[in-house]
Amino acid sequence: MFSGFTVSGASLQVLNVGDRGTISRFTRVDPSTLSHLQSLGLDRGTKIAVTQRHPNFMVSTEDGDLTLPPSLARAIYVRLTGPS
Repeated sequence: MFSGFTVSGASLQVLNVGDRGTISRFTRVDPSTLSHLQSLGLDRGTKIAVTQRHPNFMVSTEDGDLTLPPSLARAIYVRLTGPS
């Protein structure tokens, strides 16, 4: 049996409102998607917090709030730093 199990990172798509962390990588993204994410100010090392999950993901960064469709949320892997 597992005890003390913790998750230190996850896809943005599965995070809950209030979860926060730092973007650690992008999963299976083509160059145009990566360029789009970067143009939104989302890159490795960007601090991010989930503020809404439905109908689209809304996240908060140091530069402001962004609304992301599920396809972009799936592409972002976050190293968790805790709830807000």
